Amino acid sequence: MGETFLQAIKAKQQGGWTGKMPAKRAIGRNTLRRNIVIYIMLAPAVLSTLIFKYLPLPGLILSFMDYNPLLQFKSPWVGLENFKTIFTLPMFTDAIFNTVVISVLTLAVLWPAPIILALLINEVHNKVFKRVVQTVSYLPHFLAWVSVIGIASSLFAIYGPVNDLLVMLGGEGTERVMFMSKQELFIPFVLILSVWKEIGWGSIIYLAAITSIDSQLYEAANIDGANRWQQFLHVTLPGLAPTIIMLLILKMGSLFASNFELIYGLQNPFINYEVVATLVYKQGILNGNYSVATAFDLVQGLIGCILVYTTNKISKKVSDISIW
Repeated sequence: MGETFLQAIKAKQQGGWTGKMPAKRAIGRNTLRRNIVIYIMLAPAVLSTLIFKYLPLPGLILSFMDYNPLLQFKSPWVGLENFKTIFTLPMFTDAIFNTVVISVLTLAVLWPAPIILALLINEVHNKVFKRVVQTVSYLPHFLAWVSVIGIASSLFAIYGPVNDLLVMLGGEGTERVMFMSKQELFIPFVLILSVWKEIGWGSIIYLAAITSIDSQLYEAANIDGANRWQQFLHVTLPGLAPTIIMLLILKMGSLFASNFELIYGLQNPFINYEVVATLVYKQGILNGNYSVATAFDLVQGLIGCILVYTTNKISKKVSDISIW
């Protein structure tokens, strides 16, 4: 790269270089060679995004058709009829309401939980204990949701450890409880399992952001007589603010998209709680109502885009922090 660059400078001094950037091309080739391992590691993520996110996009045309698999894309065009169905049939409107409720509650609980855990771990000075807590907290992230649901079902089964403990504390006459069949416990189960699985993994980003804060700021605050709480308010929190806001903006995109695996896995004959994701699956895959399911998913995606754009706009005006 050095020789090519020197040749370009020499050619320019002699009047023979036209500014067509041979040096820049050389720099680009060298950059590619230098970062080839990173590009190879990035390739599977890029390919999976292209295959599963962008290639299916032409299929959105199904939401404007009365799709018949035998006719394929020659199916009759119905315009906005499928969208009218979504907002008029009770089962769809109930699913939308349930999705909003569970998504808002999940965001309210799952968004601040990793921040709080990261701040608490940051205050621990015993390095061994700190590493143990970090490892134990983020290991559940690597479990599949099916495994998490299986663990919960075993713990709260009618003859599981929780019921055994209740009988042991209350005596032989204590009635065993079918926890997983109670409608009023469905949302608490969703929130508790979501926090247990994701709180540790989410805290990693915030811990990294905390470690990037200049230690001289803490030293200056300490010299000025600031206690730990004041250091948190005036040093740690402002340092975390860009990360917190950016992650919040990104989470807003999935506000209307509930956790399909968890909710579908917790459903049983005693639980009647449909959300958009489970209804799309049942209508599209099980019942073959592809057009309505596609329209439902399109509406969900548009709402996510609007929420991200609006949140980003508000954040830019209020705090001057934004994604774009």
